[in-house]
Amino acid sequence: MSPTPTQRPTPPSCRVWLRRRCLVLSMVVLSLALTMVTTRSAWAWGRMGHRVAGQLAESRLTPVARRSVQELLEPGETLADASLWADEQKREIPESAPWHYVNVPITETGYNPRFCPDTGCVVSKIPEFQRTLADTTAGRAERARALRFLTHFVQDLHQPVHVGDNRDRGGNDLQLQYFGKGTNLHRIWDFEMLERGELKLSTLYGQVSALVTPERSEQWSSGSAIEWANESFVLAQKAYRAPGDGRLLRAGDKLGQAYEDTFLVVARERIARSGVRLAWLLNGTLK
Repeated sequence: MSPTPTQRPTPPSCRVWLRRRCLVLSMVVLSLALTMVTTRSAWAWGRMGHRVAGQLAESRLTPVARRSVQELLEPGETLADASLWADEQKREIPESAPWHYVNVPITETGYNPRFCPDTGCVVSKIPEFQRTLADTTAGRAERARALRFLTHFVQDLHQPVHVGDNRDRGGNDLQLQYFGKGTNLHRIWDFEMLERGELKLSTLYGQVSALVTPERSEQWSSGSAIEWANESFVLAQKAYRAPGDGRLLRAGDKLGQAYEDTFLVVARERIARSGVRLAWLLNGTLK
């Protein structure tokens, strides 16, 4: 029996075209999904947190340092803009991915150079890029690149789980519930705790800048990358524990208001410190 019009078979050439079309569409969807996941988990403080730290640092630059920053960056580019660059370049500069953190086991007493691989980590890259930025014989492009990396890495270093680790990639593999939503410890500290409730950038900036008193500014404007790493490490040891009973967090634990009440103020202060210290570092480097 010959097929009716509704039963007419698809020509082979059309079937091949449809299969190829579906394959291409599937690859596009998968690529977009992976990009969203990778990008979202990359930002140490989320885009908002990085921008706030950069904005705070820029407000504290000396006239000389401000002029040097403006000469190195593109026209109209702010330090807040520049603070996002290092994360945006992970695909183009794949070797830079491990530079954003250092995995110090929370069972240790603090940072040790043995935890920093030969390819570099956030602790070793900060002084390295500071030296490049200070070298006026280096080319403008090289110094601008150093400025962008330095800006971002000072901020990253102040995020506790970019230093502390419990054999779970800084909390990335520790799956938790946060206010009833599935996530992981790293994402909670990266942006979920700071940005919960659709917080505006201007509001977060006000909360963070209000923490910078003259006394704190003087106290925070000192130290080295190692000392700042050890501050974050101590906080990471606490971040891995449940409020109240102090037990180590386990996969599937439900966190909510108690965790936020304990650590949100800590996260804001770490952003404030990173902004103050970045300005202090740039003011001293760009004399």
